[in-house]
Amino acid sequence: MNTAALPPPLRTGVLILAAGAGRRMGGRAKCLLEVQGHSLLERLARSVRSVGLQTPVLVLGHHATEIQAHLAQWPGHLSPRQVVNPTPEDDPASSLHLGLHALGSDVQAVMVLLADQPLIDADDIGAVLGAFQRRPAGCRVLMPMVNGVPGHPVMFDAAVRAELLAAPGTSLRQWRAAHPQATLPWVVDNPHHTRDLDTPEDLVALARDTGWVCRWPVAPTGVNTDPVSR
Repeated sequence: MNTAALPPPLRTGVLILAAGAGRRMGGRAKCLLEVQGHSLLERLARSVRSVGLQTPVLVLGHHATEIQAHLAQWPGHLSPRQVVNPTPEDDPASSLHLGLHALGSDVQAVMVLLADQPLIDADDIGAVLGAFQRRPAGCRVLMPMVNGVPGHPVMFDAAVRAELLAAPGTSLRQWRAAHPQATLPWVVDNPHHTRDLDTPEDLVALARDTGWVCRWPVAPTGVNTDPVSR
């Protein structure tokens, strides 16, 4: 493809959603899992900045205090903007809406990432940016699709953001269901987009498959603090 024919890069606002309770993980803040010595959240933030995107907005909820203490140790240039959802479970879409409100008014597109996807890196983020830039006319939402499973990061245009904000409580999934013709399932064979961490078994599998040392920074009393077994 002749990249010179592409329009200028879009001003893209970035949301990182990290408001969950992590109940199936024993009530832990999953984004604080250390992989090869760095938290998932730090790895993701560095990937976002390395592709030239603006400072992301991090949406917190459960574990906000613990995550903020971790963020306080980061260098200033890397720190995301933070918003805290006081009722993260009242509405599945509430964290998304809170983050959308916090983005600048001049953004032309929005990228939404999940803080518990361990394999997402700068190449994956860049690939989604490129695919959205090349999307066909009429496409307003792009979602990676791996073996029929939807993944992240998801991107959508500023008009979708405005429509979501005008309908409090509406999730992106509901918007896509109402506008199937405007949603592009971006079919790829990259499992990074669909792999997340929900259970201790997921951590064991991650360590086994990657050879990475995976470790919780602080564990509750009585919980093994050794690296995750491979």
